[in-house]
Amino acid sequence: MAEGRYDITLGDVPAEIVEIAQVGVPIGYIDRRMEPGYMLANGTALLESEKDEAGFYIGGAGMDGMFLRTVERYEPVRDEDGAVTAFRRMSDYLTHFTAEEQQTIFQYAMNTPEHLIEDLTAALPQLKKAPQVYDLFDSTAKKLRQIPPDKCRRLMADIRAAYKGRNEQNIQERQRAAEKSAKKKRRSFER
Repeated sequence: MAEGRYDITLGDVPAEIVEIAQVGVPIGYIDRRMEPGYMLANGTALLESEKDEAGFYIGGAGMDGMFLRTVERYEPVRDEDGAVTAFRRMSDYLTHFTAEEQQTIFQYAMNTPEHLIEDLTAALPQLKKAPQVYDLFDSTAKKLRQIPPDKCRRLMADIRAAYKGRNEQNIQERQRAAEKSAKKKRRSFER
């Protein structure tokens, strides 16, 4: 094994973070109302109801109260309490990958596109008896080869940060729920 091959260095790739300009999105041409979502500093509208299969916000252009979808995808950036403080603009190549392929990239991406593609390709002979996993690894590797290395590394970093953040958020939510449950049990026991 090459030294450093499995060092996680994707955190070094700068993210494109966009600040929130307004909470709530004005919708409706005649009957104006506010919908749950965010208006970003770059003019992008994000509606809570507009997410893709992987759970990423679908960017939109708010024009005269209409929401016009764009190809941009965004992931919330949260503080330690779980509150949304900004949004990470995801790589333009994100939409080329299914939710399963994105999850595969999250699990196996460590540092360079070359290493990720090599690892996915090296696993293929052992996966012949698992056709679904074989196809998943094969399609992911083929799509990754089509992306220029610097853009691919950005894609990998964005996916890793988004899914890692989601996992941490889930853990924090479960911890808070467990703490609430323990407090309720203590109160009922004390009565």
